Amino acid sequence: MPQRHNPNGPRDSRDSDNPYVPRGARGQDSPYAPRESRSYHARPRANTHRVAEHHGAAPHVGPCAPVQRDCDRDRSRTYRDRDHVSAPQSPYAADSHHEHAPQPRRHISDPRREQAQQPGRPAALGSNAAKSAAYSRYGAGTRYATAQRDRSRGRLGTGKAQTGLRLPSLDVAGGSRSQALGGGSNLGGARNAIIGIVAVALVVIVAIVLWSNRKVAITVDGKDLQVKVGSTIDQVVSEAGVSTNPGNLISVSGNKLVDGQGYPFVVKLAGNELDGDATASYHAADGDELTFEDGRDRTEDYDVQVVDEQPKLEMSGEKWGNLSYVSQWPKAGKYEMRTGKQSGETARGDQIEDTQNAIVSIHQIKPDDDSKKLVALTFDDGPAEKYTEAYLDILNQYGIHATFFNLGSEIENYPDLSKKVVEQGSEVMSHTYQHQQLSKLDASALQNEFSTAFAAIKDKVGVDTTGFRPPYGDFTEKAWLNSGGLASVSVLWNQDSLDWKRPGADAIVANATKSVTSGSIILMHDGGGPRDQDVQALPQIIEKLQADGYQFVTVSELMQSDSSIPADIAAGTATMPDGSTWPTEIATSGDSSSSGSSPSGSSSTASTTSSASMSSSSSKQ
Repeated sequence: MPQRHNPNGPRDSRDSDNPYVPRGARGQDSPYAPRESRSYHARPRANTHRVAEHHGAAPHVGPCAPVQRDCDRDRSRTYRDRDHVSAPQSPYAADSHHEHAPQPRRHISDPRREQAQQPGRPAALGSNAAKSAAYSRYGAGTRYATAQRDRSRGRLGTGKAQTGLRLPSLDVAGGSRSQALGGGSNLGGARNAIIGIVAVALVVIVAIVLWSNRKVAITVDGKDLQVKVGSTIDQVVSEAGVSTNPGNLISVSGNKLVDGQGYPFVVKLAGNELDGDATASYHAADGDELTFEDGRDRTEDYDVQVVDEQPKLEMSGEKWGNLSYVSQWPKAGKYEMRTGKQSGETARGDQIEDTQNAIVSIHQIKPDDDSKKLVALTFDDGPAEKYTEAYLDILNQYGIHATFFNLGSEIENYPDLSKKVVEQGSEVMSHTYQHQQLSKLDASALQNEFSTAFAAIKDKVGVDTTGFRPPYGDFTEKAWLNSGGLASVSVLWNQDSLDWKRPGADAIVANATKSVTSGSIILMHDGGGPRDQDVQALPQIIEKLQADGYQFVTVSELMQSDSSIPADIAAGTATMPDGSTWPTEIATSGDSSSSGSSPSGSSSTASTTSSASMSSSSSKQ
């Protein structure tokens, strides 16, 4: 072969006749010497024309940039020609004009990608076939492969050919070689685990099926029976052959519409009747005791209208007492009005909101402490000049207090006297405004008597009160109905002094003190006429009762001594709560009940007094 000029300088003796010796073996000035990473596209390829001439193709002139892969292929072919002359021909040793020769591609700069894309080269080295192909094409002394790998790792330090065998990585997709070698064992273990889980699941399912279909022992109408656990009432009836008579279909008013279309039976569990929901949700359990009875009537389907229900007035308590008070404030309610779809009848249904009637209780005050003897002095029709102040002086002399039932009209005439009553420690309550007989007034007039009197006490005396004494002791159930809930407690008396008759001081003392018991209320007057006999009799009344061990208290204090009376009533200040509706109808027939009805024994005096005072135009109670 003719000698050719080597543009890279003199060769050593071994390379003198071989123009294809790679420049990487020609010393430190070779482009393959260690230095910064260099792209093949920038490296001049002066010997490219020689490779082309060797294959009979037209030479390339200039650098080898157009097709990097071809340059690499040629260079690899040249290395094998020199170092592995006797090696079998690689696909890359074939003529460049062979019909399967690789076609040039442009601008591929990554050497590793270029190697992977060369035809005939295995894409992965994880299998034995791939490894054999690698060794056949890249033998133990393949300097290009070694140099290419070392260059990618930055370890190419000399231009000498690499010796010794460097095996490619045997990693496989999804794991290392060691994992791949152990894959069979892992798959076998996983398969066994799955089989075990399935077997356990089947056992559990079979156990559940057997358990849910087991038989339980129950008793039906006293007879033992085996039924499937969880059986419904209908299934039990079928299994036991229960025979009962159904009820009838009835109207909303209770009239029979159709025979035998009521409920089929009544069932009891351990003696306790099951309602509709409990019957529908029943499931048999071991040891259940069921009994069946004939069915009940069933009400027809109906439409519902919600109706507001107004409260009514009720009188309750004792037949007679010195008090009558509102023991329950009223409240409106709601209920269903049902209209039968089949019968067309209407009837009252369920109560939606409870209706609360107004209840007025008649009560005789009974102090809780039997060891104390309590009595109350009361004075009506004031305040009055001369007499009111005279009474206050006497009360102060004995250190006691009393209750003054003042008229609203007189409070406006003598406001200072009413204030002196409160300043002395006694109390003021209402005796209405003009002393009218309340049972004969309509609701508007009666309520005006209350409201004006209470307002006068509040404005002139500065006292809040809803306690009153009805003139003539006349306050019937109908009067309570007409009151509109303005008053809370009506105060009567047990002992009438009959001072309005002016019978003399001794008679007044006798009438006021006879038959007195603890809780009694004594009636006297400080207005409505001359009260000189009362002024003379009052000290004797006080001394006589004190000598008998009695303590004088106000009406409020007397009520507070009896714990059966609500606290706000006992204070004399109770008012109807917000949201309450005072009734306009009496719950019971007739209105004969009255807080002024005649009692027996000592209370007959009050009845006689009331009758006498109503027949006498000159007196006021």
